[in-house]
Amino acid sequence: MSEEKVFYNNINRHLLNICPEAERVLEFGCSSGLFMGAYRERFPETYSVGVELFDVAANEARQHFDMVLTGNAETVDLLASGFERNSFDLMIYGDVIEHFVDPWKALQTHLEYLKPGGTVCICIPNVSHWSMIYALVNGNFRYQDQGLLDRTHLRFFTRSTFIELLTGAELTVETCNSIIVNEKKTQQAVATLAKLLDKSPDQVSADQKRDWSTYQYLFRTRKPAQQ
Repeated sequence: MSEEKVFYNNINRHLLNICPEAERVLEFGCSSGLFMGAYRERFPETYSVGVELFDVAANEARQHFDMVLTGNAETVDLLASGFERNSFDLMIYGDVIEHFVDPWKALQTHLEYLKPGGTVCICIPNVSHWSMIYALVNGNFRYQDQGLLDRTHLRFFTRSTFIELLTGAELTVETCNSIIVNEKKTQQAVATLAKLLDKSPDQVSADQKRDWSTYQYLFRTRKPAQQ
């Protein structure tokens, strides 16, 4: 597969809508920069830095950023790139963390460059989505070119296990929103899963329905303010 077809080239409007205005923004896995282009249409005075693995995408992204660093978002050396700790007000991870070998360590390292009281906005796929449960019930776990089982995904999270990652990094979760795709099919799937538990859909808890229905979770979190 060519590099041009590997990098993600879309705007996650759901993620965009939870990102606040910030003076200095750092986006990890910025791809060709379309997301930051849309963000800066809203907040044109923002100073923005992107990190992108692929040269082709990074070159395209430079028209939307003040600076783009080409390299692995997980291991990028921000200090060597000229940035001091506590440099940014907002960090953005749009479907990126699941690609990290060690997201726990990476997030801890990145947060050194976020100002106290700064915001982190994240979109993460949900491994407890009904389609994943269907696949496992049928003995399937086949990687694909895109989606929840994208073959480049290295880590898998549910809502609760991702919150554990965030709180372990001392981030406070301010909002957690669900992205639901194909609502009619999702409702049918929830009813089917309820039957497998010998329940009606009305007997399934709201939390369980949410976890089965959510394709991706959106988190807006905050770093503790300096004491």
